[in-house]
Amino acid sequence: MDWNDLGVSDQARRTLSDKGVGVEHLHRFFAHPTVLAENPDLLDYYRSLAGMSENRLGDMKSVRGAVRSLRRSNSMTLGENSELNRLCQYFNSLISTWASGLTDKDPKRKALVSALLTEGAAIEGSSRNAGGRKAVVNVASVLIEDFSEHDCLDSFVIKEGSDDEFERIPASKLGDEYVLSDVSGAYDVREIETGKGTVNVDATEPDLVVSTTTDIVGYGEIKDRKDKSNQWEGWLPNVRSKLEGFKQNNPSAKRILLQPVFTRRMVEGERGHDTEDVGVRYLVEQDLLDVPFNINKILADESHRDFFGAYVRDALGYQVDDLTPPQA
Repeated sequence: MDWNDLGVSDQARRTLSDKGVGVEHLHRFFAHPTVLAENPDLLDYYRSLAGMSENRLGDMKSVRGAVRSLRRSNSMTLGENSELNRLCQYFNSLISTWASGLTDKDPKRKALVSALLTEGAAIEGSSRNAGGRKAVVNVASVLIEDFSEHDCLDSFVIKEGSDDEFERIPASKLGDEYVLSDVSGAYDVREIETGKGTVNVDATEPDLVVSTTTDIVGYGEIKDRKDKSNQWEGWLPNVRSKLEGFKQNNPSAKRILLQPVFTRRMVEGERGHDTEDVGVRYLVEQDLLDVPFNINKILADESHRDFFGAYVRDALGYQVDDLTPPQA
């Protein structure tokens, strides 16, 4: 496969070329299926360059088969392994982020720094898990309330506190036995059952899956990124790679993004005059993303909350009379 098909940005290639790294040496910085298949021990090398923790990689169901094959053997048959290709695309999209902005004369030094910082990033990431979980609970609480209001809700699985077990709450208990407003304060929510299907929000890969009794009809990526100092550059390659994987797995399924902050730079993808990057608008135009939802608005604004609930109910197959997006 060509590097362009493996998630390596043109800007990253140009920058490395300017630093003396030719095409024949790109495999030292970017993952290639052929190289990984022949040298599975390089898996953690590329993972480190991408700044990804081992736990995070293990949570990615869309590449789990390739990761297991690489860890279990000294080599693997390449064949038509779409998961291995997707794994390389995911690594390379993240590596391209720092490679595009290289100012150091020695790219190998930057690669080493990235690898050394991976463990630190994993430690920092563990502190963000609680925030990500809270975003998932917020999204789930909106759907549970909407489904209940429209007589769609059958049950939901919830964990009240970190030391509690998951418990299934039937819709019949809402009201006298279980207060609906308590959902937003829960530690975690796993799935929501309706009469026509399930919304799984178990905070793994993907973050949200909408399924009917016969098929998956929607995928959702939930981000709790609120830090405006790095609200766009870091997470976008991650999101883009996941959306590409969702589309490849199931082209007909809806693909949505839920995020509490959307700035103009995040939408337009303008990082600088010398670097070409894409934003949320590009993802929509390229048919990778159907709808971006602002978590803060679906929590606080009735029109946005109603639209989000209606959108998911429509995907599940319920009759929805109006799917007009609210005014921004």
